[in-house]
Amino acid sequence: MKLILIFVDADHAADVAGVLDRHAITGYSEIPQVLGKGLTGSKLGTRAFPGSSTLYFAAVHADAAHALVQSLRALRDARGPEEGLKAYSLDTMEVL
Repeated sequence: MKLILIFVDADHAADVAGVLDRHAITGYSEIPQVLGKGLTGSKLGTRAFPGSSTLYFAAVHADAAHALVQSLRALRDARGPEEGLKAYSLDTMEVL
């Protein structure tokens, strides 16, 4: 199993939700209004640093994870860096 963490600019969160739906990822969590700082700048929800990100995470089988990441890469490539899209994969196992 893989745990896929997906960070996207909040203005483009629906694009990622659409990818998850197209891949029939029925179990995922969404955390809206994630604040932070990264290489592309700060998103702190303030006047000085406006905006936020949305975080999606899903535990999926390795083959589904590979297909999902390919679709996310295609989305980023089609929309460009303004999509603010990053994804990370962690090995995981269900323990309970």
